[in-house]
Amino acid sequence: MRRFAAVVGMCAGLGPWIPAAAADEIPVPENYGQAMSWYQRAAEAGNAHAQFALALLLETGQRSDPDPAAAVFWYGMAAQQGHLQAQLKLALMYHHGTGVEPDPAEAARWYALAGQGGSAQASYNLALMYERGQGVAADPARAARLYEAASDAGIAQARLNLSLLYARGLGVDKDPAQALMWLEMAAAGGLAGLDDYRRTLNEQLTPEQITEAFSKARRRLAR
Repeated sequence: MRRFAAVVGMCAGLGPWIPAAAADEIPVPENYGQAMSWYQRAAEAGNAHAQFALALLLETGQRSDPDPAAAVFWYGMAAQQGHLQAQLKLALMYHHGTGVEPDPAEAARWYALAGQGGSAQASYNLALMYERGQGVAADPARAARLYEAASDAGIAQARLNLSLLYARGLGVDKDPAQALMWLEMAAAGGLAGLDDYRRTLNEQLTPEQITEAFSKARRRLAR
């Protein structure tokens, strides 16, 4: 029962997956194997929530040994139905070659779809790919836009990466003041070890510009 409780906890928040017509026919599961059987049935019936939950269990090996190839299949089935978490997971599987041959282009495609659906992590990962030219043609301007979207969603590393683009003038006009603003936002998000970089930027700015960069960072964070 302890193991089954852990599974339920992993899948919490996924929403109902038992078809309404069958809800009265299925009692509360008594054990983990029974729950897996029902996830399988609901997944095969086309329920995207169940497909994602089943894929997650297969990927992590909650049932027995991990089966990443089967996880890719079920993530794919859910992703094709627009399941946001499944789209991100599928992109990660293709990106890292887990359960499938590495395919950066396919990873980028699913990151893009997940990002359009509102996943900040997907936007950040796709930004990295555009900055580095992995799976897509290098496009630092697009990377900057994606970093900004992820930054506004609270991803501190995206703020630092965007700061570095402004510092170097890659994909955006070179602007040490903007770089400092994004740096301070990254620091506010919990990133440490930025003192040397901050000093480098401060040396390029007047005291008034430094003050304004701090003010802009505070206003943007408050917004």
